[in-house]
Amino acid sequence: MKIGIDAKWLFSKHISGRLFIQNVLPELIGVEPGIEWHIFLSDKDKDKQVDFPAGNVTIHYAWGGFNMLSNLFVIPRYAKRLGLDAVFFQTFSPKRKSFKSVVFIHDVLHAPYPEYFTWKERLYFKPEKWTLPSADRIVTTTNYVRIELRRLGYAKDQQPVDLAPSGVTQLFRPRSQHREEDLQQVKQKYDLPGSYLLFVGRINERKNIGNLIEALRFVNDKTISLVIAGEKDWKVPQLQHLMADETLRSRILFTGPVTDEELSAIYVMATVFCFPSFAEGMGLPPLEAMASGIPVVVSNTTSIPEVCGPAALYANPADAKEIGDRINELLSDRSLYETKASEGLEWSKKFTWKKTAEGIMKSILAAVDPAKKINPSQEQVL
Repeated sequence: MKIGIDAKWLFSKHISGRLFIQNVLPELIGVEPGIEWHIFLSDKDKDKQVDFPAGNVTIHYAWGGFNMLSNLFVIPRYAKRLGLDAVFFQTFSPKRKSFKSVVFIHDVLHAPYPEYFTWKERLYFKPEKWTLPSADRIVTTTNYVRIELRRLGYAKDQQPVDLAPSGVTQLFRPRSQHREEDLQQVKQKYDLPGSYLLFVGRINERKNIGNLIEALRFVNDKTISLVIAGEKDWKVPQLQHLMADETLRSRILFTGPVTDEELSAIYVMATVFCFPSFAEGMGLPPLEAMASGIPVVVSNTTSIPEVCGPAALYANPADAKEIGDRINELLSDRSLYETKASEGLEWSKKFTWKKTAEGIMKSILAAVDPAKKINPSQEQVL
């Protein structure tokens, strides 16, 4: 069997797409023996180092200047010439094709929550609704997104939508598995406080940084700080009025971009992880914090309760006081703190990139051979 993988985002600035393909691609190649893999990379990345197993993997450099056009016209021409049985895409499916197409959708938040996206982002995703019905199968991360795909008309009623939740890398691990000297180096580099709440993610309106900062007013421990690790996004929240308050400003640290290794250290030195996002298709940071042994306070909206299960404490993201109250519960009750840290460690083990790859592979095989139906009980991975 010959299968193609759209991996144009392997070296991209597109954070979600890059993270996904970097982690799932090695697992996908190894999950099913006997497959002849054809990996499509952007022609801009010919100078990049790539390491894949010799023998059953062939790399092709295709034009990827605009992802949708590449998926609709460029890769299908390669696939037809190569005689591929199926191609795994991200975001857009070709309309006319000589092979089976399986498309991975991270989320469709731009449709129900347009206020959190720039006009360029909304324009980019607009053709998704036109191209997705042509996919033989769709794969997504959560049941929440699967329901939204059908509710919003992105997926046809009888079109298969399979689940393959994203995984947590082994880089994120408890403090006992870190060298203390490495942790101290990161602490000194970023001047991290001794005790801090932590947020990790892109800094934009959807992530609700404003209400998290406001929640600091309601946290009883006035010595604890808030560390915000991440890059500013296109829709940056207006925080000037909050940062003008010296009592808050003195307790807040923006690290800016950090490496994955540094992020791993920043997680394990945190006291509580906070993720009050208004909307997520999945949201990996809470799981990364859990895998690091840190209890989490998260939003009670969209996919987040499905992803975090019983291991998290939940708050209304629009209510800063409620966010603060949940933080206080963890800080004031050592038994609850340790219980949630332990539950989080166990819960996060459910999410591995190998399981993600296995779910995708099942979907690809079912697309090529419809007789290989996916058992509905196996679809609900979470």
